[in-house]
This record gives sequence, structure tokens and C-alpha cells, in this order.
Amino acid sequence: MRQLALHPGLVPSNYVEQLRSAEGNDAAPAIEISAEAKDRLQDILAQAIEDSEECPICYNILMDPRITSCAHSFCVAWLVLLVSDAS
Repeated sequence: MRQLALHPGLVPSNYVEQLRSAEGNDAAPAIEISAEAKDRLQDILAQAIEDSEECPICYNILMDPRITSCAHSFCVAWLVLLVSDAS
């Protein structure tokens, strides 16, 4: 994730739009995960939010957080800046 933060050219120009369009609809996830894995990741993310954990990229408290399949959580806000800078 830090590599993406340091190299905005690696982020697809429409990445933020893809994230936004997937919210609130039944879009297919990037990878298929089991219901148990999804529940586990949701629990991990909920605990990170409750504990006011910091984003490993921007070092702020998680804002509009997302979690990866490998259980790394981070803010989405920095993506907006990177994508706008890359275009």
C-alpha cells in the first residue's frame, strides 16, 4: 500500500470511481471470499475503527476506511488525492 502512495502512476485513473460505484450496490467484489472470511474482515475493521487505529499510509485516524483481503485497513481519502494528481 505504501508503494501506491509513493507512486500514484500505479493507481488506475478510475480507481476511486470504481470504489464509489461499488458502494451500495451488488457489484462483484474484486476477489471472491467466503462468508466466514467476510465476517472476520468486518470484525477486524470494526475493531480498528473502535480502537481509533491510524491509517498506515497517511497516519491519521481511519476515515472512510477500507480493508484488504489480507486484513490491512486504510483510508480511502488519500486515493482521491493520488488519482487527481496522477491525471
